[in-house]
Amino acid sequence: MAPSPTLASLVTGGLTARDAELLGPVVLCAEPGSPAAALRVKIGRAAWPTVAVGAPVPAAHAATERDARLILVSGSSIDWIAAAVNVLRTAGQTPIAVVDVDVRDDVELVLLDAGANIVVGRTVSPREFSARLLALVRARSGEESLRVRWLQAEGLALDVATRSCTLDGDDLALSRHEFELLTALMSNSGRVVSHEELVQQLWEWGDDDAQNALRLAITRLRKKLGDPSGDPRWIASVRGVGYRFLPATAEIGDNRNEDRMRAALARLTSQTDALGALADALAAAGSVDAVADTTVTWAVSRGFADASTVFRLDGGTSDDPRATLIASAGMSARWRQTIATGHPVNNAFIGSHVYRSGQTVQLSDMSNLSGRFPVTARMSTAEDLHACVLFPLHTGGRIWGDLAFLSRSPKAFSPAVAGFFRTVATIVSLALGAVSPTAAVGLDPREASRA
Repeated sequence: MAPSPTLASLVTGGLTARDAELLGPVVLCAEPGSPAAALRVKIGRAAWPTVAVGAPVPAAHAATERDARLILVSGSSIDWIAAAVNVLRTAGQTPIAVVDVDVRDDVELVLLDAGANIVVGRTVSPREFSARLLALVRARSGEESLRVRWLQAEGLALDVATRSCTLDGDDLALSRHEFELLTALMSNSGRVVSHEELVQQLWEWGDDDAQNALRLAITRLRKKLGDPSGDPRWIASVRGVGYRFLPATAEIGDNRNEDRMRAALARLTSQTDALGALADALAAAGSVDAVADTTVTWAVSRGFADASTVFRLDGGTSDDPRATLIASAGMSARWRQTIATGHPVNNAFIGSHVYRSGQTVQLSDMSNLSGRFPVTARMSTAEDLHACVLFPLHTGGRIWGDLAFLSRSPKAFSPAVAGFFRTVATIVSLALGAVSPTAAVGLDPREASRA
């Protein structure tokens, strides 16, 4: 009898780069010491799975924070796998696939009864392995599309199902492209959505005509919203990059059944526990370096991000301000060596925009911004990191530096996760001020635009 293929060979032999993109983000919960625990392969430009965790509780946390499309569970003990699946199922409705197990006797029934959606044995071919995972995620994607029924921000409300819009209670007539444009912006409130991303979503072609069509659609949408570009309430332009929807957006489900409430409660519980652990650790930190190192290690070890960095802005308002790396996690030794002397505050680095604007910056795929932030795009792509969100850190009323969270997935962090990270950045700013009250050597926000 031919030996069963390894899990790594099933993944690399069955999944194309496009398949991996459709399946991601993926969280692997693997029993420590099992063959699956060592799974980390490269498919296209991305690592697969997205996150690998050795215990079900942190795996559940990672799945909720990453908005995972799929959870893989594997191990050497059926009892361990069944217990892990049971914990993961109570945390939400993300599809669970048990993989690389010996399916015999009543093993499959036990795992399905524990909460698995499918069980993929060791004897399948790479093609069948990928086909079954893709079928599971596609089946669930139809259900996901209606989970968010309404998008609401202040007096503006979109009904995704009926494709209707109201502003301060009055109906607002929007064309198809205007509705889709507003939906895309509201779904990513607080994040800069690039021109390229919006064009791809609305027109699926990217020549000059599409760019002109986007500008016209924005102009018409602003007119209907009564939103002047010079003093926007709803949609702000970020020159050379894209557009940002300004107010916080609430995503409201089509109904509030038990599964959804349980998933929401699991997310809140995991975030509360994580913030409590971070706050306790920061309270024990006695220096700026300790605060920064504790934060980035916490973010990566808990699966909230694939990498995290803290830079300090040195040089004040001098003619040549620089940003110095204080701590990083998830970055290679080569990256750390390259940035060891810090970087100048100029347009080649995305952090410079944070310092100058004093605002959060979020990007879905930095590799598309080589013309705007060439050094950041090049260094991040070399690290296989694509999405990021950066927050200014403030102490003593000045911009002290920035805190960044990065992901290997080109999919942007969701508004809920970005909001969670914003809270983390606020806690870190307070911790920095506590350990070094005189540490505020950075920019006054009123002077940032002149840096």
